[in-house]
Amino acid sequence: PHPAPELIPQSRYVIPELELNDTWKKVPLIACPGCYPTSIQLPITPLLRAGLIKPEPGRLVINSLSGVSGAGKKAEVAYLFCERDGSAKAYGLPNHRHVAEIEENFAAAAGQPVVVQFNPHLAPMHRGIATTITVPAVGVTAVQVEAVWQTVYKKSPFVQLLRSGDFPDTAHVANSNHAALSVVADVRTGNLVITSAIDNLLKGAGGQAVQILNLIQGWEEAEGLR
Repeated sequence: PHPAPELIPQSRYVIPELELNDTWKKVPLIACPGCYPTSIQLPITPLLRAGLIKPEPGRLVINSLSGVSGAGKKAEVAYLFCERDGSAKAYGLPNHRHVAEIEENFAAAAGQPVVVQFNPHLAPMHRGIATTITVPAVGVTAVQVEAVWQTVYKKSPFVQLLRSGDFPDTAHVANSNHAALSVVADVRTGNLVITSAIDNLLKGAGGQAVQILNLIQGWEEAEGLR
């Protein structure tokens, strides 16, 4: 059961770049998405809204790698440096806690249910999220995807659109509130392969919260985040 159902009517789930209007700024309680959902929704939600992709259940496959800080500050053996250094592994399969959140928001964007296959991995790095998404889209080109992104993100200071064939690197967004996106179309398989990278502690957590606060208060969006 939800721990505070009485607060649901006065709350809003917000990724600022994906909001279609400013009504969310008047809501008293804002929920910030987690790091995985941010790295996944930024590239995919605009494509679902545009009808550019219409994945069958389970055919939208998401593989994400997270830095160890994504597990929080708790002191557990599995997250010690000596355990994680030089080692990567999957976890939380097949029903990671973020699946419901991702599918709910994708369904709202697509206007119909969207079932994803989400495969999270713990990577030997202290911060960062690297996500690779494979989705069937026969005949859809990278240029079409980039055109949608450019329209949606043209005024977004924190979204970096890389050229097709250039791939996001967690080192390039570390310690920043930026999200880097890229896409290639695989003609052989008929799939789009979409990649993204964010800093899980900033764009995936506290940085996005500051960004939201700035927008609510009417301050410059990047204030305190440069």
